[in-house]
Amino acid sequence: MRANIAVPAALTFAVVDAILSTLPLGLYHAGWSFDANLIYKYLFFIDGYDFFTDPVDFAALSLVRIIVLVAGSFLWLFKKNELIRMLTMPVLGVAILCYSWVLVKLLALSENSEAIAWPGVWLSIVLTTLCSAGMVLIWYFVLAANHIPYERLVELAEGTTTASSTTANGAETTPEDPEKRLSTLAHIKRLLAYCGNEWQWFSTGFGFLLIYSAARVFIPFYTGQVIATIVQIKTISELMHSVLIMSGLTLVSTLFGGLRGACFDYASARVNRQIRLDLFRSLAHQDIAFFDVTKSGEMISRLTSDCQTMASTVAVNLNVFLRNGVMLIGALGFMFALSWRLALVTFIAIPIVGFITKWYGAYYDKLSERTQETIAKANQMAEEVLSTMRTVRSFACEDREVKRFKDHIDTTLAVNKKKAWAYLGYSWCNEFCDNAILVAVLFYGGHLVLSGHLSTENLIKFLMYQMQLGENLYNIGYVMTGLMESVGASRKVFEYMNRFPAIPFDGVQRPQVSGAVTLENVSFTYPSRPNNPVLKDFDLKIAAGETVALVGPSGGGKSSVVSLIQHFYEPTKGRVLLDGIPIKDISHWWYHQRISLVAQEPVLYDGSVRYNILYGCDWATEEDMQHAAKTANVHSFVERLEQGYDTNCGEKGVQMSGGQKQRIAIARALVRNPAVLILDEATSALDAESEALVQDALSKCAKERTVLIIAHRLSTIEKADRICVLEGGTLVQSGNHRELMRDRDGLYAALVKRQLLAVASSPTHSPIQPSPLAQMIADEEQQEKLVEIPPSTTTEKPF
Repeated sequence: MRANIAVPAALTFAVVDAILSTLPLGLYHAGWSFDANLIYKYLFFIDGYDFFTDPVDFAALSLVRIIVLVAGSFLWLFKKNELIRMLTMPVLGVAILCYSWVLVKLLALSENSEAIAWPGVWLSIVLTTLCSAGMVLIWYFVLAANHIPYERLVELAEGTTTASSTTANGAETTPEDPEKRLSTLAHIKRLLAYCGNEWQWFSTGFGFLLIYSAARVFIPFYTGQVIATIVQIKTISELMHSVLIMSGLTLVSTLFGGLRGACFDYASARVNRQIRLDLFRSLAHQDIAFFDVTKSGEMISRLTSDCQTMASTVAVNLNVFLRNGVMLIGALGFMFALSWRLALVTFIAIPIVGFITKWYGAYYDKLSERTQETIAKANQMAEEVLSTMRTVRSFACEDREVKRFKDHIDTTLAVNKKKAWAYLGYSWCNEFCDNAILVAVLFYGGHLVLSGHLSTENLIKFLMYQMQLGENLYNIGYVMTGLMESVGASRKVFEYMNRFPAIPFDGVQRPQVSGAVTLENVSFTYPSRPNNPVLKDFDLKIAAGETVALVGPSGGGKSSVVSLIQHFYEPTKGRVLLDGIPIKDISHWWYHQRISLVAQEPVLYDGSVRYNILYGCDWATEEDMQHAAKTANVHSFVERLEQGYDTNCGEKGVQMSGGQKQRIAIARALVRNPAVLILDEATSALDAESEALVQDALSKCAKERTVLIIAHRLSTIEKADRICVLEGGTLVQSGNHRELMRDRDGLYAALVKRQLLAVASSPTHSPIQPSPLAQMIADEEQQEKLVEIPPSTTTEKPF
């Protein structure tokens, strides 16, 4: 808010506060006639000061509020925005103290039966309460403006996705911006919205809860009646009457309490299911760039620990809150009916307890969020180590990894230690307030009994309700702790849920494609490395049915081309087309049924061989699967397995050899009968015999579809229709093997010779029997020399 509005608004309210707090002093007498002399009398202590009759306290409270607003205005003018934000909670504390003092003053004035009937008394009480609330609103919405404490930015761990991300076309998107500004209350509302989806079960449980609470709320009344009967030595029939009623109430509360608990527990399980499903759905539809920078262990932690914390904590605490809330309202009703004066004593402390709970809850929220982050990091580290145990064992790093995990959980323990200290302080404050209220009620209640304003029986009943009220307030405070823990766990979960993928997969076209692939003036930069361009004005046209190999040094952009064709990313410039249609306009599911990838490191799932081959192809038949398996040379080794195609591959295919995993992955790609087949070092893990068989099978398949090969083995690429050589993100050479070998200074020839030298120096290479490719190249070079060197016309003498 602009300075010419904020400061005048605050100062104007301060003036109004002073006027409204001063004018009622002229009505501190019987009747509604205004007496200005009374204002002078009370403000200047003409007759001294009497706590039980003088209203100058209200003017003093007004002065405190004016000082707060004037100080806030000066801080605003000097741009101390951070200090204003930090002082928001203390200002709320000042308002609560004003409210509590108003109740204390009301009790003092009620000692004088004449004073309590003065109009000025009730005007002062109402106006002081309203002005205290107004002070908080002015500070919160005018002076603090955009610096209110609950609008805090979500702290992002190093290496995680940011709320503001760069899309493939270089534009800034901030899909998480709304989430970044969600307040604690907004988080709680969203969590409760999940409970609202299960309203049938929660409503049923709430119905049982009302019956349970209605029964429970009468128990203190009859308990007090039993005690009074004993103390006053009444008849046995009166005692039995009260005990029987108490027994009936206990039976009803027990029965319906169990039904209430069952409904809320089942509803909690359904909430947990829905939260986890929504989170997994959101994660499954994220773009690949998200997974490039987000650790899998962190995501698993959000799916397990955080979702469980959110669901169980919210549902359980909703149960506890409703139960204690209903009982608290009932208790307050009885307490006001028994003695409104004693009830006001309780109300003096309740706002103070609420303020302490609020302040503690904000701090506990931060600690809970930090705890979930440390747990996520520990889970990430454990998942990484346990999934690569062979590597850990081969380097004898078991103890080292145990120490790393210990360091992570020690960090979690340190945060939990802070939570324990925070809970200690909160518990002390709560216990002190509870005992202070009890002492005050006993003292003031004794005073009312002695002065004839309250009977002994009603004081006993009131004390029983006071004890129940204390228990209800304690449980509600525990609910606040649980909710803050749930809010802390929910921040990352909702951040993931709110994140919109950079690639929306909203294409709808389902064309019949022949397999022509075009990269048109494509430039590309990985979102995680925006300052390192990978492809620069790259053009590539692959005709339908053509076999094209991509070669080049590491980092040349080969895998990036495959990623773009797979639509893992969007190019920062240019287009990727399939049969002349931009791939982003084609249905995501349809597109990936027409294009298949066999990666260098195949991924198999914990399921049967059949499940892995048919993954994503629910429409495929048994014959389709076996045909693909035979083509990929899978059928031959699967037949030798005891359970055949029902043999479990194990987690990540651990039960299969490297060559077997690769062949199953090839079969999985072929079962779709794709128009475009991408082989990213697809035969690198095969032995010589299997490679020869698969190469022969792939050669047959290549006649029917477009094939894009990325390989370093020359034996894999030499038969390609065209070889494209990439370096530094650009296409530097293109042609078949023979054409490229003629350019002796070209990159392709250099790569070939380098590989031949590596093969020749290998201990497994026989110098007597050269490789077919080496022999072919040698023959080509010899023929070229014969062509280039003209026959000699003279006879030269040898050395």
